[in-house]
Amino acid sequence: MADRCALRLMGELNKLQKEEESPAITVHYNEKDITEIWALIIGSPDTPYAYGFYKFAIKVPPEYPAKPPKVTLLTTNQGRTRFGPNLYSCGKVCLSILGTWHGNSGENWSPAQGLESVLLSIQSLLSTDPYYNEPGFERTESSSHSKAVKDYNSKIIHENLRLTVISPLEALLFTGHELPPNEVETEAELVAPWHAGIFDDYIKQRFMWYLASYKQTIKEQSQVIQTQERNGSWKYPDLRQRLDKIEATLMKEIQGWPVQGRQLVIQDAGIAVNLRGQHGQIAAQLNQMTESMVELELVKDNPFLWRLTYFGRPMTTLDGGVLRIKIYISPRHPAEQPRVFLETPVFHINVSPTGALIYLPARAEDMSKHIQGIINVLEEETPAYNPIMIVNPEAAKLFWGTKDERRLYNRKLRNSLTEATE
Repeated sequence: MADRCALRLMGELNKLQKEEESPAITVHYNEKDITEIWALIIGSPDTPYAYGFYKFAIKVPPEYPAKPPKVTLLTTNQGRTRFGPNLYSCGKVCLSILGTWHGNSGENWSPAQGLESVLLSIQSLLSTDPYYNEPGFERTESSSHSKAVKDYNSKIIHENLRLTVISPLEALLFTGHELPPNEVETEAELVAPWHAGIFDDYIKQRFMWYLASYKQTIKEQSQVIQTQERNGSWKYPDLRQRLDKIEATLMKEIQGWPVQGRQLVIQDAGIAVNLRGQHGQIAAQLNQMTESMVELELVKDNPFLWRLTYFGRPMTTLDGGVLRIKIYISPRHPAEQPRVFLETPVFHINVSPTGALIYLPARAEDMSKHIQGIINVLEEETPAYNPIMIVNPEAAKLFWGTKDERRLYNRKLRNSLTEATE
């Protein structure tokens, strides 16, 4: 049975780690014991959990798949915060598929289900109105809980930002004395050596992607609570200051990578030689394949800072535009993934207002896949709507809006391309 469990698990984990269609979920497992798994789920933007980072520990029993895995929520503010009716402050995840809640017929665990089913079920708990997940408070047409729903959401929106985004990043970036009182890393005592830091880079990268949405949430909620005295304890101005400090620190860290890399070039370190070699090969391939529509160079001959120049193809929305894109590569690549910014931000659904570009490489360790991923998101004319890939809320609203809004999006894009090219 143990061998069957291990074989089944390995197949599921390999599929999950290669899956690009669910960029809101990522998993890591203990290579010495694959029944020990950690997962991180990002909250959907159309919910109070928008772009929050929720960590879970998963322990798979030897009887798997006959029996379900055990799942523990780790994002609990040291056992002080309950993030929803099904997400307890003690870490309990209440779901019929896990056997932690008595569900209706057909909702319980079966061997046909697997880790993906579990993770998607947990993701569904991070819903638009979690209040209705509470037993006895189910949504009905004549529901009279609208005020209660708004109050419930108001709390989660604030704590989602404070406890799943800001506090964890502060714990990564700053020393203990620089952290706000009672806001240290909430999972520290639960982290075994193999767990340490497994999601750190993932969270840092996504933070830069979703930064505009965090700022927009703070702005919107600050206006809402002005009319709600009972919610006066929500300290959104303080959250904004902390958010700005994180942004400045992360940008300083990213801009420091080429400086650190220069020292590795002087030392003739293996990663510097490897990156220079990859750059040469990729640049030659681009010359042959893109008809001079794409150029790739090293900035100041530094293999840790690349510049991709993209010339908009005729008869596309980018026609005539010239986009210059900086690719910062960490001296710890691929453990730390590249950060990609347009030198002059443009109004584009895949470019944040700060210039960060969102894309998903087919293979994280291969720089050619990063370059191809960047080109793909720039050239895709009609991408499918995927809320977790939204990094420019204003552009996304127009792009996937009415015909008139799409035309306005195209005008704004054209105007920004003109400004970027001048």
